[in-house]
Amino acid sequence: MDLHRLRCFIKIVEEGSVSKAAEALNMTQPPLSIMMGKLEKELKVALFDRSGRRLTLTRDGEFLYSRGKELIASTEKMVKELVEHNGGIRGTVTAGCITSANLFIIPDAVKRLRDEAPNIVMRVKEGNSSFVLNELRNHRVDIGIVRTIFEAEDLHISTLMTEPLLLALPPGHPLLEKPLISIADLRDEKFILPTSSHGSGIAEEIMEACNNSGFSPDVIYWGTEVFPMLLMVMKGVGISFVPQNFSQFNWAGLPNLVPLAEPTLETKLSLVTLQNHYQPSIVERFLDITRDVAKGLQFQT
Repeated sequence: MDLHRLRCFIKIVEEGSVSKAAEALNMTQPPLSIMMGKLEKELKVALFDRSGRRLTLTRDGEFLYSRGKELIASTEKMVKELVEHNGGIRGTVTAGCITSANLFIIPDAVKRLRDEAPNIVMRVKEGNSSFVLNELRNHRVDIGIVRTIFEAEDLHISTLMTEPLLLALPPGHPLLEKPLISIADLRDEKFILPTSSHGSGIAEEIMEACNNSGFSPDVIYWGTEVFPMLLMVMKGVGISFVPQNFSQFNWAGLPNLVPLAEPTLETKLSLVTLQNHYQPSIVERFLDITRDVAKGLQFQT
């Protein structure tokens, strides 16, 4: 089968029309239509139902689209493997991650990867969980690191590390005088919580713990970035929670971070990749390094 014709067929399906596909392929519509006619003649099947105003696939067309995507992916995998064998370990690794992963994991992982393979270029896209997963599903990043808990059939999700949540209190707060602080002690506090953009995260765990202690938290602010929320705590706006690794920052402008005695609240970072998707050897190596870096951080907590 002519792979060029197959790619053009797939483009028509994904663009929704011959004209849009032709524009995306930098060609005019008539040659593309002729090409599809030749493909149908070659395969001896009708790929499109042309009876209506809109272009729709026949059952044979749906079958070819599904299997054609697999064939193109397999061909691209073969080419990537050939290039790797021919050129050695070189290329680009692209990661999508939330802020905390970019602060505590990515720098050490990149350093170790570069020490092993100086010709590697690293690209990092930082954003919330929804952004990271969207980039992953659209093949714009190789791996994702997120904090939310979710399930998805098209993704492989594994726990990268687990760390306790610390309570962030403003200077001079009365609870700082207590040797042990429980979630029940926060009944009358104003809460500053992070928004979960996908699945469940820190906020959901905190709210569940509060409900189990007999009260609903008074949430006055929903945020997306940790440091602005910590600055708000520092100004006495309310209290918040952060993963324990943030205690590494001994900055004068940050609030007191203290553990909760009861219940113990934890948060997880998850490593996410596409299910059944080929990864170049250098990406696999970066995944191994990332897991090792996270293991060391977890040991320190």
